[in-house]
Amino acid sequence: MKSYLFFFIIITASFGCNNSQKQEVTVIKDTQQKVSEKQRDEPNIEIPEPVNKEFAGLKLSKKDPMPPKELAVFLPNNFGGEAFPVSTMKSDRDGYVVTLARKQYTTSGKSTITISITDYGGSALLNTRGYEMPNPKAEIGIQVEKITLPDGVGYKAFNTNNNSGVIAALVGGRFGIDIEAAKMPDNYGDIIQILEKVNIEGLLKKAK
Repeated sequence: MKSYLFFFIIITASFGCNNSQKQEVTVIKDTQQKVSEKQRDEPNIEIPEPVNKEFAGLKLSKKDPMPPKELAVFLPNNFGGEAFPVSTMKSDRDGYVVTLARKQYTTSGKSTITISITDYGGSALLNTRGYEMPNPKAEIGIQVEKITLPDGVGYKAFNTNNNSGVIAALVGGRFGIDIEAAKMPDNYGDIIQILEKVNIEGLLKKAK
């Protein structure tokens, strides 16, 4: 996740909005790889101890995730520009099912935002590494900060040189929220406001 994070931030300066269809295919492929990496620990193998104490209370169970189309309801409608169709995915590995809904947007300034919501069901404990805060000093010019949410934890990273960044948060001990923002306008403000557009309250109700 850390290498993926900084690779994304560095290359986003060349990320355009004219190849949205091609990007949609890339998004699906990246999603499949990302979920696969987060599930690489076999359930019958010793579960790694989470580095972040915020994840210490997670328990492994066979709780089923929501269908991908239901997850899509919690995504924002738009950001003042174009909103592309939702991409969905369902992954089953060793009996632990994970679902995902992802949507790409442009802003009124033609910047690009991609938001995905992943429902890990009862297997969030196997997928905490993607939400561990990376080393804030790992890359020069990239600002990394911890974010704390109601019943959730995560981080944001932002490259001021190209106004691009990411947010990764795990809420309700179950739902992963991943955001990629490319070439945001100078006057857009903190990218945390993108996360605020996600219906986190609704997700938390589903997590109970």
